[in-house]
Order: sequence, then structure tokens, then C-alpha cells
Amino acid sequence: MHKHLRERLEDALHDCALHTPEGFEEEDGQRIDPCADENEYASRVVEVGLRLHLRSRLDKRRVEIEDALKRLDLGGYGECAECGEDIGLARLVANPVATLCVVCQADREEQAARLCA
Repeated sequence: MHKHLRERLEDALHDCALHTPEGFEEEDGQRIDPCADENEYASRVVEVGLRLHLRSRLDKRRVEIEDALKRLDLGGYGECAECGEDIGLARLVANPVATLCVVCQADREEQAARLCA
């Protein structure tokens, strides 16, 4: 089963590279060129913001996948980072980068919900 999960993780890592927008690296640190009007400028600002957010999400996802692959190689994959119990196979199939078992993940979400309330 670990072989199947490794293949899914490697495919997901490959997908991260495929979904990186063209010219993504070129936009970092660049200014927005003068625009015809305020609406065009606002549209460009929003577009740059969305691209930066997308890149941040892709970078985070890539790190999660690489960490999961390292855990597969070194051992510890499928073990909850909080309690040390096994993460259920169904959870790993659904989310191969999972680091917490269902119980610990639910506890974290409950704590976060209490903080927001």
C-alpha cells in the first residue's frame, strides 16, 4: 500500500510543477506598469495578489508532499505526529500528506473553533 501512496505523492508533486503559472517567477518584485485608468490598475493589483497567493499555496503543498515522501523513506509515515498512533489507511488514501490521526485532527479543529468563537 505504501507503494501506491508513494505514487500518489509523486504524482501530486509533479502536478504542483504543472500548475505553476507561466511567467510566475518574473512577477516577483516587479512593479505594475502604468494603466489606462483606476479600474485597470485595480484589476492588475488583484491579479498579482491572486498569483502570489496561488504560489504560496503551491509552495506549501510542495513542502507537505516532500515531507511526506521523506517520512516514507525514513520511517514514520502514517504515524500521528501528536499521539504516535497509526493514521488510518482511509485517511492516508484521502490525504496522503496527513500528519495527524482523525482524533488529533478533530481536537485541533475544535481548539481553533473555540479560539475563533
